[in-house]
Amino acid sequence: MRLFTLASAAALLLATPLAHAQQPGPTTSAGPGRITCKAATTCEVGIGTPVKMKFQVNVEALPAADKDRLTKDCKRNGKTPCIVTVQGTEMGDPMKVKAAKITWFN
Repeated sequence: MRLFTLASAAALLLATPLAHAQQPGPTTSAGPGRITCKAATTCEVGIGTPVKMKFQVNVEALPAADKDRLTKDCKRNGKTPCIVTVQGTEMGDPMKVKAAKITWFN
C-alpha cells in the first residue's frame, strides 16, 4: 500500500505543470526623440516638438559606455539635447521600454 502511495505521489508531481518564467514583452522601439535621464537607470524619450508622447526607458541592460553617456550628457537641463532611438522590449505597457540597444543621432 505504501509503495502505491509513493508511486501515485511521484506521478502526480511529474504531471503537475511547472511554473513558467515570465516571458519578455514584445520587441519595440521608441524614437527618434530627445532622451533625458532623471536617474542612472531611468530615462524618458520625448517624441515630437512639442512633446506629444513620452516613453519611460529602463537602461539597466545597456552597455556601460551608453549608460555613462546618458547620465553625463543627457540631463534635463543639458545644453545639447541627446537624440536617440531606443530598441528593446515592452515592460507590461507599450509606453515602457527595457532598452537593449540605443542608436545615437548626435
